[in-house]
Amino acid sequence: MLKKTIFGTAICLGLFFFMQQNSFAQGKTKDELKAEREALKTEMKSKEALERKAKLEKLEAPAPCGIQSVDGLAVNSTAMLAKTKENNTLIPEMYKRTIGETIDGVTDVTVKKPTLDELTTLATNLGIQIKTVSDASADVANASNDVAKASPLKAPKATKVLNYTKDVNSLLLPELQMNLKVVNNLIGTLKSSANY
Repeated sequence: MLKKTIFGTAICLGLFFFMQQNSFAQGKTKDELKAEREALKTEMKSKEALERKAKLEKLEAPAPCGIQSVDGLAVNSTAMLAKTKENNTLIPEMYKRTIGETIDGVTDVTVKKPTLDELTTLATNLGIQIKTVSDASADVANASNDVAKASPLKAPKATKVLNYTKDVNSLLLPELQMNLKVVNNLIGTLKSSANY
């Protein structure tokens, strides 16, 4: 039953983000997409974004504390952290392949453009990850109650594990949202070139 629910949610999110991208791409001209891309490049190079990426790289999963709800959130946060690190490697590559230059402006036209399907799949996955992180953030309150009920010996370790989850979620959400904006722009750019 849980697998069906997750699968159904994934499909609904995929359709939502695909429809959002279609309307997004059709409403912008090449010049508007280029201007938006310039703003996104500035955002990706901002002090805040660079600090967030550095913090994400430094985060390490804590040892389990023995409280199932807290440990479960930490395991899920660690998995989402790993996926986001993969995205942070993949998205600049997709950018370079779509635009023909790196985010820093170095021209490279020797790469094969990504397909619309590749970019759409990436956008759908980012949407699912955003929902997962949002859901996990909502579950932190329940886990906090479990920490409050924990024995005095378990509580400090459980608090550390829960704080790890909070830190991961607070960094992941803006990072994933920025990545989705970049991918949506790439989809619009690819569609505007009319050779996808």
